[in-house]
Amino acid sequence: MEYIKKNKNITVTYLVNNKINVFIGKIKKIKKITFHMIKKNQEIFVKKTFFFKNPNLISLKINK
Repeated sequence: MEYIKKNKNITVTYLVNNKINVFIGKIKKIKKITFHMIKKNQEIFVKKTFFFKNPNLISLKINK
């Protein structure tokens, strides 16, 4: 088992409005119940916050 650490590239799959969304980026902050991810898309930084115990969270995959 590999632990999620800061500055790791990960893929997050989650549900929103009965659609599967995929977000690929780097982890910037890890707290007790949340983690913040950031990705650079055409010189614009996209920030997202995810909850570890979110029922809509399907999977976390660490990219090597």
